[in-house]
Amino acid sequence: MDEFIKWLWDRKAVRYAVIVILAGMALISLIQGIKNAAEFSQDFQWDAAKAFTLKMNPYDESMHPGTYPDASVFRDHYLQMEANQFPSLLMLLIPYTFFPPLAARYAWIVSNLVFTAGIVILLRKTFLKDADRDVFIAFMLLMIAGTPYRNQLGVGQHTLFAFFFFLLAVWFEGMYPDSIGDTDKKKVPALFAAVVICLFICYFKYTLTVPLCLYFVYKKRYPEIVVSALMHLILTAVSAFWLHDSFINMIIKPLKVSSALSGEGGLDFGVLLKGSPIAYVLALIVMAFLFVLSLKLEKGAEGALISVLILWSMIITYHRTYDFFVIVAVLAFFLERERPVWLRAGYLAVILAVFFVLRVFSESPASKAAVGALYYIFTMAVTVFAIKKGADRTPAAK
Repeated sequence: MDEFIKWLWDRKAVRYAVIVILAGMALISLIQGIKNAAEFSQDFQWDAAKAFTLKMNPYDESMHPGTYPDASVFRDHYLQMEANQFPSLLMLLIPYTFFPPLAARYAWIVSNLVFTAGIVILLRKTFLKDADRDVFIAFMLLMIAGTPYRNQLGVGQHTLFAFFFFLLAVWFEGMYPDSIGDTDKKKVPALFAAVVICLFICYFKYTLTVPLCLYFVYKKRYPEIVVSALMHLILTAVSAFWLHDSFINMIIKPLKVSSALSGEGGLDFGVLLKGSPIAYVLALIVMAFLFVLSLKLEKGAEGALISVLILWSMIITYHRTYDFFVIVAVLAFFLERERPVWLRAGYLAVILAVFFVLRVFSESPASKAAVGALYYIFTMAVTVFAIKKGADRTPAAK
């Protein structure tokens, strides 16, 4: 069967037919996502950022609606504020607050479309640079055609924003010279600053990018991680002064807002354990394991590591299924070396199940249980293969 599929894919007519079909599906999905975003974009958090600029505490308003009854500037934008971002992250949205609500929403749509194009370009320059051209095109079209991407765009979520800047940080990191000569010494400070700034911004969706940033632990870029984190601590202190609240509250209050959703995700531990605190303990255990894995994996395992990090990041903390479009980057796992047929088939099954099957069944409990079981099994299988990296040295078929 595997040989037949390869033979079929080698036929140009078949390749082009698949790409044309996926392109049509992607176009329809993109148009619908833009329409939804123009009407909704409820997760944008323009309202929280605007409240912040007016020295209104967005966390108090989120937890106790009506704290600021005179905040009429928000009435056309939100039903209830949900400021679940740390204040140093809300600051990243301040440029959009110079626009009125509707104009800001359109600006965010355009931004997300730019981030989408950037993600495609950066994946090609980084983790998927060795992919066959047509395979790469097919996977990018598949991403846009899928329900997760369409919903991500439609609700105005932040994963496109954060994932773009994470990939940009990876790209800049890859430009570090292997050996420092007189000419290269001048490049290093600029590259260091670029990586730090991109990491600082990518934490916007920290439930995704904090696990992904273990990639920089693997690369031993510890100063970049530390400096980018310190920048947030400094801005958190500034935010506390600005909002006349304590530094501790600037950390605790956003977590209180976000914790209310801990049992309402897609396939994550919180859903699996019905919002039990055990989910947090399990998440910490997995993060500790991923940290050790990032330290121990030998050079040349970038594709395996980023795939493991992406797969686990989607389930160790709260994520609705609109974040799962990032699993297209798991293709990197299959580019480093040849993988078993059943594992490749499993990946395709996971993609199709998450991108389309859940939508067909309206994410019913039964469909989420079935797709979740498939996703967890696949994630554990990829993790085992990543640990056993040295066992198979056969190059991947492009």
